Amino acid sequence: MSKLNDLSLTVVATEVSREPTNYTLKATEAQKAELITRFGLVALEELDATVKLYARSQGQGLMVEGTIKAALTQRCSATLKDVPELVDTPFTLWLVDPETANRMDQDESFMDADGPEYDALEGDVDDLGEIVAQTVAISMNPYPRAEGAALNVGKNKDISVNEAEFERKNPFAVLETLKDES
Repeated sequence: MSKLNDLSLTVVATEVSREPTNYTLKATEAQKAELITRFGLVALEELDATVKLYARSQGQGLMVEGTIKAALTQRCSATLKDVPELVDTPFTLWLVDPETANRMDQDESFMDADGPEYDALEGDVDDLGEIVAQTVAISMNPYPRAEGAALNVGKNKDISVNEAEFERKNPFAVLETLKDES
């Protein structure tokens, strides 16, 4: 069982035990209004998260695991119409000291797509609400489109929306005929 918290929840990293602690976070109306402005949303109807936090072995940082559920509305990137979206995504974040994070940034072995994301833990305070907010931001559709929306560029040849790319003939197709003739 976990206690209900808002997005202002922070924990002291040195006080996090190896035994997982569960938290439930729910954005307040004021916090939703701040996130609407911060992320350029039309609306944020709901933002809830369940988070499990625990320390790894001595000196190995903290693990943050959870699920985020959000109901939000963005503007269509083509028509500017409202586009509702439901975000329901699990996440895992490994928080390490800044030196380890720098070393991991330079080491390609940490580019594993199946491995957890990692970030530097600055100071001794872990802001779980900010982790939830940033996870929502990266989970949203970056180019929302209203159903049936298409970008109309008219007769402007300087703008490409890639449809014409599929219709053009391959400029190297002529070389295929030369290969057949030899």
